[in-house]
Amino acid sequence: MLVLTSWLLIPAFFAAGVVLYGYWRGRDRLWVLLPLLFLYLGAAWAGYDCKRWKERERTIEELSAGYVEAEGRISSFEEKNGSLQIVLKENRVKKQDISCRVSRLMVSVRPLDLQSIGDNGNKRLRLGQLIKVKGEVQPFSPARNPGEFDSKAYYQGLGIDGKFIGKELEILDLREAPLLDGIRQAREWGRSLLYKYTSKEDAGVLTAAVLGDTRGLPEDIKSLYQKNGISHLLAISGMHMSFLGLSFYRILRKTGMGLGGAGLAGTTLVVMYGILTGSGPSVVRAVIMMSVAFLAAYLGRTYDLLSSTSLALLFLGLKSPMLLMNGGVQLSFGAVYAIGWAGPLLETWLGKKNFLSGAISTGAAVQIVTMPITLYHFYQIPFYGLFLNLLLIPLMDWVVCSGIGVIFLGSFSPLLGTAAAGTGHYILAFYEWICKSMEGLPGYSLTFGRPEPGRLAAYGLILFAGMSALNIWKEYEEHRAGENKDEKKRRTSYGLKVLFLAGMYCFCILLLKPGPVNGLEAVFLDVGQGDGILLRAGRSAVLVDGGSSSKKSLGKYSLEPCLKSLGVPVIHFAFISHGDQDHLSGVAYLLENSEDIKIENLMLPYHGREDEAIKKLEELARRRRTKVKYVAGGDWVQVEGLRITCLYPGIEDRPETTNEESEVLKIDYGNCRMLFTGDMEERGEKELLERAGERLLLAEVNVLKVAHHGSKYSSGEAFLDAVKPRWAVVSYGVDNSYGHPHQEVLDRLKERGTEVFKTGEGGAIKMWTDGERIRFESFVDGEKFSRYN
Repeated sequence: MLVLTSWLLIPAFFAAGVVLYGYWRGRDRLWVLLPLLFLYLGAAWAGYDCKRWKERERTIEELSAGYVEAEGRISSFEEKNGSLQIVLKENRVKKQDISCRVSRLMVSVRPLDLQSIGDNGNKRLRLGQLIKVKGEVQPFSPARNPGEFDSKAYYQGLGIDGKFIGKELEILDLREAPLLDGIRQAREWGRSLLYKYTSKEDAGVLTAAVLGDTRGLPEDIKSLYQKNGISHLLAISGMHMSFLGLSFYRILRKTGMGLGGAGLAGTTLVVMYGILTGSGPSVVRAVIMMSVAFLAAYLGRTYDLLSSTSLALLFLGLKSPMLLMNGGVQLSFGAVYAIGWAGPLLETWLGKKNFLSGAISTGAAVQIVTMPITLYHFYQIPFYGLFLNLLLIPLMDWVVCSGIGVIFLGSFSPLLGTAAAGTGHYILAFYEWICKSMEGLPGYSLTFGRPEPGRLAAYGLILFAGMSALNIWKEYEEHRAGENKDEKKRRTSYGLKVLFLAGMYCFCILLLKPGPVNGLEAVFLDVGQGDGILLRAGRSAVLVDGGSSSKKSLGKYSLEPCLKSLGVPVIHFAFISHGDQDHLSGVAYLLENSEDIKIENLMLPYHGREDEAIKKLEELARRRRTKVKYVAGGDWVQVEGLRITCLYPGIEDRPETTNEESEVLKIDYGNCRMLFTGDMEERGEKELLERAGERLLLAEVNVLKVAHHGSKYSSGEAFLDAVKPRWAVVSYGVDNSYGHPHQEVLDRLKERGTEVFKTGEGGAIKMWTDGERIRFESFVDGEKFSRYN
């Protein structure tokens, strides 16, 4: 991931160079070299940045074992999730005889550990102070499953090297940065007023939209906005900056202030507001672009949107290349490039210059350009997002005005503060109502999953070709217009073009729709201490288990994102091997909480029908109108060439423990055969081997999912001798208290020449087969382990 991100600088820099060349090309022929210069700079900086981050990662790894102390200056801090999170810059970290420099650290300190700095705790902390903390340094974790949040890439994009679990804190230097800390206190003051004069739900949205503070944003509102394609309204963006900066600038100009003074004051305002709202990447982009606009006005030059956007892209790319992988950054720049490039082209092509044409062309351009970015990061397309954005974006200025009014007027009068909140409240209520109304419409949210690189490249080529064709069409019509100026025909042409644009929008969605899986794909999820296996063939999906005892929110943060990222809105069959939570907790979450993933058939263990956990799961399934079937030995299902047979236990068997109730499933796809054994123990293995038919079936297995996370009480000698798997997968949690997988089991597999893949080492294990060839791949490092013909 690090290498990929660094080398993304090359096309980013090249694109910026092309745009700047397009603006300056009339000046001098030497400007033709500008794209090549930026191409070289991007390549050079990519190599340097990759080397620099590898050194940083190595430093954090060396410091991560043992107790360390760090000294650094406070860059920012806030209370979050019951602890104080402090970002330290200019750090010197000491560990025994080792002392080194670390750029930035994310320090997490519990309130009890703040008593060492006085009775006021964090109230004594100020931005710019030099502090010393003692505790443990840890590297950020990468995503270990498809669709999971990659905290390592995210924090690297912010320039933060590692996290620090603080146990003791001491202020070494009380000197602070008064301006920055004053802005921080103003932000907290504004936040307190919003919560004082508005409802808790409205305050959460207003603090996000006005102050850039998402701590109190309700999770259901965030999800609702995201599904409907309007989540950008909750983020501080160029729209906010333009509204505040230009409004202030125009007021100053009307009072008689000159271009230079008004521009300087406007730039100061947007910079201060940018700091107030957290200086996120999108905010920095907007600040740079507004500053360039004011400078252009002062110099008497024409402001070029694409050039200023490219300048901001270059600045952020040089500052932190990892930001290029941030979804918010990509959407922010993608939207602005769409407004500056595709929007005007579509508006000119439509043939009318008015508010409606401008709104339609700009909205369509932004949706079409950013659609693949949205799908890549969030895995879903809001089909009605174009309509909602056209309707709701104009109202957002009033929401921002309402929030600012609450803060400003509420500082003088509670009555005025409450009155100012009214406009924002009713608009936000309208937002919520219309978004919920969309949920009942067909195709309101399309789960296509993360598109593969080839599909993204094809989409980009078709997009550029389509825009070029529209440009040619426009020039042809301009030529015809000189010969025939029939107004009635022009109106008819305008209507047909709007319909054509709607069709083009739908066509772009179809371009991103994934095709069926070619062959069989199995994903052995890294669920920690538990099991979870996803099988996909054609357009069908089967889930075998899905639970964890070590990941408490497995369904929300791992299982559901994985299914979405792979484009799986429907699970046709979900098998639960037995009633332990480490095999079903994630499935329970999907049935109880997920609105985006549907389970058609829930296959439960026959001998677990009296277990409380199984009964609860069945009840949840009935509420969701999911069909429930109890499975025993001899039962089977088949979808898209994939056959799943339950070998054990049969109806006549009498399991004595929950583990013995585990379904043993044999998976057949062409000549590829897999065996999933749940938590089966040696007693079950012996009973299975005593049956001649099952023993014959076991001898044909290629891939074994090792029972009970590699427990020494499973996968006995006789069982492994009968199965003789070529490959085996062990699912377990790192540093689990059981010691899984036990060395005895690993030794038994090694003695039989079985290649073992461990989720605790490489994250999720992906397997693909066409029925003959088999390929394994680690999700974390992308290494392809082996191939079988």
